[in-house]
Amino acid sequence: MSRITLASMKWRVVCVCLCTTQIPLGMAADVSTTESARVELEEIVVTGSRLRRAVAAPATVLDAARIEQLGASTVADLLKFLPQQPYTRGEESRFGGAQFIELRGLGADTTLVLINGRRASVTASNAAFNAFDLNTIPVSAIERIEVLPDAASAVYGADAIGGVVNIILKREIERVEADVRFGAASGGAAERRASLAGGASSDRVKASLVLDWFDRDPLLGEARDRWRNQDYTRFQGVDYRSANANPGNVMSRTAANLPGLTSSRAAVPVDSTGMGLTPADFVATAGQRNLESLARYTSLVPESERKSGMGALDVNITSSLEGFVEALYVDRRQLKQSAPAALSGVLVPGTHPFNPFDVDVSVNFLITGLGPQREIVESESLRLVGGLRGTLGTWDWELSYLDGQEDASSWTENAADPQRVAGALAATDPALALNPFMDGPGGSQSLLDSLRATPVLSRYESDAGQWTGFLRGSLGALPAGPVDVVVGAEHRTEGIVFDSIVFVDHEREVKAGFAEMRIPLIDASMGIAAARLLLMTVAVRQDDYSDFGSTVNPQVTLNWIPAASLVVRATYGTSFRAPSLFELYSPRRSIPGSSIVDAQRGGESAVITVISGGNPDLDPVTARSWSAGVKWSPERVDGLEFGATYWDIQMDERVRIFSQQLVLANEALFPERVVRQAPTTADVAAGWAGALVSVDSSRINFGTLSTSGIDLEASWSLVTALGTFKPSAMVTWVSEFVAGSAPGTPAVDRIDVGNLDGTILDWRVVAGLGWQNGVWGGSVTARYIPSYDDATFTGARTGNQVDAQWLIDAQLSLDFRDEVAGSWLHGFALQLGVANLFDEEPPFARIGDPLGYDLSQGDLRQRFGYINLSKRF
Repeated sequence: MSRITLASMKWRVVCVCLCTTQIPLGMAADVSTTESARVELEEIVVTGSRLRRAVAAPATVLDAARIEQLGASTVADLLKFLPQQPYTRGEESRFGGAQFIELRGLGADTTLVLINGRRASVTASNAAFNAFDLNTIPVSAIERIEVLPDAASAVYGADAIGGVVNIILKREIERVEADVRFGAASGGAAERRASLAGGASSDRVKASLVLDWFDRDPLLGEARDRWRNQDYTRFQGVDYRSANANPGNVMSRTAANLPGLTSSRAAVPVDSTGMGLTPADFVATAGQRNLESLARYTSLVPESERKSGMGALDVNITSSLEGFVEALYVDRRQLKQSAPAALSGVLVPGTHPFNPFDVDVSVNFLITGLGPQREIVESESLRLVGGLRGTLGTWDWELSYLDGQEDASSWTENAADPQRVAGALAATDPALALNPFMDGPGGSQSLLDSLRATPVLSRYESDAGQWTGFLRGSLGALPAGPVDVVVGAEHRTEGIVFDSIVFVDHEREVKAGFAEMRIPLIDASMGIAAARLLLMTVAVRQDDYSDFGSTVNPQVTLNWIPAASLVVRATYGTSFRAPSLFELYSPRRSIPGSSIVDAQRGGESAVITVISGGNPDLDPVTARSWSAGVKWSPERVDGLEFGATYWDIQMDERVRIFSQQLVLANEALFPERVVRQAPTTADVAAGWAGALVSVDSSRINFGTLSTSGIDLEASWSLVTALGTFKPSAMVTWVSEFVAGSAPGTPAVDRIDVGNLDGTILDWRVVAGLGWQNGVWGGSVTARYIPSYDDATFTGARTGNQVDAQWLIDAQLSLDFRDEVAGSWLHGFALQLGVANLFDEEPPFARIGDPLGYDLSQGDLRQRFGYINLSKRF
């Protein structure tokens, strides 16, 4: 964080991205042509530098007013309005409903999330992603969000390859404020939120407290046609309905037909009681299948509850010494529903009391009597920060300690125990036999209850501690101004416990030193043409990992103001991401019984052992990036701003997981990953390699990712007799997104092609119009999603296009919070809003098989209305 100022220059606060605040690329200045005094810097807070007098980075700021105007209930929903965030993944797509920021589409582990300028810990249950779940932070506790879509590893740390998101929590609360919210979509997802915020201050003490409660009902697939009917042939797609239906299906276990029928399969008749059946009851359904859309049972929006509290305390101990404390506590619970347990091609013996064919058969049957399966994730986290800051002459310093801990657990209810089910299918006593030949639950409630699996508890922990200290001041002066510097150090410990399908228990220690220097090269007082100000900022950081090694990353920024209305900025830096604890230390597992085709043995099929898991020999992911931008503020049109930034990022040695078939196809590149027996005499005669024993498909460093593009922005604050209008637009154009993802194949440009990792579109547009006239206000926000080529999960284009969409949000507000006291309305504010006003459903996409839409671009929640009422006291 830095405090930045300009005495003789005037900062312009730029409204972009539908009235979000954009910190200028450099310093938008009004400098008198007769000015002879040196340009001096004063202080404002920005993300992107620790210097006291730096030049602001191109950080987009969602301030409190804009957050309120957007009407989003989660941080992830807010960030959808940034075109640099290419994905709009919903909570249905990841474990525990986690939502991550993925600036530029580089991955959830390449954007560093800060809370009040300090690193946020990895979310315990999502350690495999090495990322922070944005749902941890209640929107009501946020003062603003600063987003820097530019590499900042030299300033903040290793994993800021794609940029930084700094979530600033409320610290100065002058009046008590209560807030209640209700919202819902058609068919479910009703949410309720209540919050209470207050603060107190004196000459020496400042304190604040925010309490928040959030509760949401589920939205099930049954409420949407796309998931209620998964026969996508109506969209020229595939029929993804399942034969695991209720009533179910019966199949012969041999090549012969079922006894008494003309087909080897038959559907269980609708309304069948399953009692006293004979083959004759299946004559009408011979050769047919019952099909079920299993997605209709699934949570589109999971049920969730969150209770949280945030507090801050600042104390002026002396005139030159201040102490501070922050605390954030969050208790969350989420329930995600999925289809009931099913029998899929399971043997039912001929001795089964309800088997009408008296021979062994296979059945598909959805055990609806067990109820939908329920995945429950609970977590509790506490983040504490404490420290001191002060001054030593003209220098200032800060020393702080951060402690973050999270404990989480998960389990699944209503799952079927395979052994108990097998016993119920082998039973000869009708009272103890599961009946898959009925249209119904499959047995008595007591029988069904006996088949439930005992929930297995998975446990997750993450903990982090970080000491940070820095000293900041001026080393002296050059002709163009003072040379400012900040030097500091960090000591961080981080650890995870992941006790689920695999077990990981590991920690690491990270030591870091950093320095940043501002070097003024030209000042307006020098009278140099077309150079009112020229500044260079140099930063460098060294990180030393106890289990990995060390790395040094520099960053250089040049800021040039050739004229009062024009700012030019350029930055170059390197970054790296150390492999995560999960990637390094996830246990290596040997899984026998996998089938693979061996081209070096004439294409024969072999049954081998596959080795998966972590890889302690991984190298770091490295990156280099540069950007250049301009901002223009026409002097003759007050409130009008234009900006453009070109960015270019290249990542190397990305961490990937290859399938065993892909490893085998590139055996010459990975000879240590393929184990074979010694060739026999016959093998040598045939020119074959020895028989396969195992293939190692654990994580590996491979491939580059190159991406570049241009961010454009324009905004205008127009004052009229009808009120103040603020039209704005923010656009990101991606000119290149080339990823090498498989050995032996050329790198592929992913722009405008559906992709399971997330679809990268050439254009993302966010535009809007804000209006304010006294207590009345309103806004309209539009997001444009262009058309792109559909593809299968293998990446093959289908020949079809996913249709383009405009998504429109609207809000109307009344705000009496700043009106003169006396009226009973004093202190009240009301917002009425609708997201996706025209109820646009996501276009069909094969890349979303079997869900029917692109999870990275669509949202089946569709139209969502909300009302928010607040009162200041």
